Amino acid sequence: MATEWCERFFGGLYADVLASHGREESEAEAQLVKKLLRLDEGSRVLDLGCGMGRITLPLAHSGLDTTGVDLTARYIGRARRRAEAEGVRARFVQRDMRHIDFDGEFDAAFSWFTSFGYFPDRENLLTLKNARKALRPGGRFLLEMHSKSFILSHFRPHDEATSGGVHVTEDRRYDARHSTMRCVWTLTKGNTTETHRIAIKCYNGSEMRGLLRKAGFVNIRFYGRPPLGRFTRHSKRMIVVAEKP
Repeated sequence: MATEWCERFFGGLYADVLASHGREESEAEAQLVKKLLRLDEGSRVLDLGCGMGRITLPLAHSGLDTTGVDLTARYIGRARRRAEAEGVRARFVQRDMRHIDFDGEFDAAFSWFTSFGYFPDRENLLTLKNARKALRPGGRFLLEMHSKSFILSHFRPHDEATSGGVHVTEDRRYDARHSTMRCVWTLTKGNTTETHRIAIKCYNGSEMRGLLRKAGFVNIRFYGRPPLGRFTRHSKRMIVVAEKP
């Protein structure tokens, strides 16, 4: 079976970019997740696409029972080592989010920082169904990602920046037929250069509402950010909170 783009991309230099997110930023985002999911101390929480535990670990420090799932073994290893170094209890599992098999174990689950939309439509739907299955009845699911409406109205075909010591160049093309942003990322650090082709499905509010309903969620609410507020077509990013019946 061919290696998928997300396996190659996240296993390379992007790890240094991801690690450059500041602790204060991560802790603030973790508190936002906790607030929107209305979590109390001891609540069991699943982080889908946890990376190196950037949000999982601050939540664990705040008294939550956290489990992080990620496909990239390197990230899971870093998260486990950091948890041990900080003396905090958090479980980290290397697994594809399309193949998790949790059943009614969690009070809440979340997917943060566009960790969703990496696959064909039927597999994105399967990911949401897996998240719903992982929750107890009445459990809440939070999804945070870019907003299709903002992307299209502020489309930029090219960007470049340096983060975590890595120079990143991104060339974008929007595939309207499949509502997918297709990008070529070039990452350079020292004498190492990587080129990755990635594809992320884009959703507007009505499309995401329909997908969540199809996955079996109810009581779907939207927020825009930054800053946190009402979700409109001008919101750069969307946050969706839904419930398992």
